Amino acid sequence: MSDYLVRGSALEGYDRLVLELGGDPATLRRQAGIDPGELPQDSWISYRAFLTLLENSARSLDCPLFGLNLSRYQDIGILGTVGFVMREAPDVGTALSELSRYFSLHNQGGEVNLSVHGNVASISFEQKLPGLVGTTQQLDLVLGIGLKLMRLLCGQDWNPSTVYVMHKEPRDRTPFRKLFDAPVLFNAEMSMFTFPAEVLSRKISNADSDLHRVLEQHLAIIKESFPENYPDQIRYLIRQALLTGDCSIERVAGYLSITKRTLQRRLKSEGTSYKALLEEVRFNIASRYLRESGSSLTILADMLGYSELSAFSNAFKTQTGLSPRQWRAQYAH
Repeated sequence: MSDYLVRGSALEGYDRLVLELGGDPATLRRQAGIDPGELPQDSWISYRAFLTLLENSARSLDCPLFGLNLSRYQDIGILGTVGFVMREAPDVGTALSELSRYFSLHNQGGEVNLSVHGNVASISFEQKLPGLVGTTQQLDLVLGIGLKLMRLLCGQDWNPSTVYVMHKEPRDRTPFRKLFDAPVLFNAEMSMFTFPAEVLSRKISNADSDLHRVLEQHLAIIKESFPENYPDQIRYLIRQALLTGDCSIERVAGYLSITKRTLQRRLKSEGTSYKALLEEVRFNIASRYLRESGSSLTILADMLGYSELSAFSNAFKTQTGLSPRQWRAQYAH
């Protein structure tokens, strides 16, 4: 796959840091193909564009430790429900296992893995676009956030045994030593922390087992229906675009920082088209609302991005052979 999705929360603190460094966040976002406006945390953006933004920002602002600095403004909150589940887990091992299992609900372009070998545990991060986009800033950002997560779970005095960094050694490694207070090894095979395996059995203070169970069940349900293939990702983005009132192919292509033609070509290779996916999403939403809601057809047509009620009615009849009113009368509860 040539791209993945990451939640808008991954940009938490970005504008603030860029302004502090004397830059223009809106300009840098546009250059990377990311909407310069404020993005809801639960929105989705192109992972490739996100990586490009971090690398371009570091270069433009002459800040080689941009990712590490950005981690100062991010914490477990960027993970959304995944973060809530971790905080209510009974112990550190369970929390990290859940981070690994559900990380794709925050970032489809990366993997978090927990491993135990004898008395040594490790938590690692790997991204899925090797060689296509620079990753130095992303790797530093993940390590900085990872340190915050571990200190939240284990206490503020926690430090890793060793920090492994996948990229080459920077000119000044002092900030790494100060932040992690542990040996830092560069040019590693992957980015990760190692620490005593006994840490995994530590209880998490103030955890609520009942709340944890409910949240974990909720995440399991979400993951079952989460988009993993390309057409499903586009369906997901179409639903998001409908909320903005603009479900055009240009809008959805913009989410992924690709052209309309590129999106059409990729969908054709998957045996479908943007028009087919759009109408499928619209029909699924429309049928649910017609069955369960008493909302007017005019409101429904507007919500689905149709210019007028007649356009919605014609499209719905093409799909079902019935007008929306006829379908509601026949199938509504």
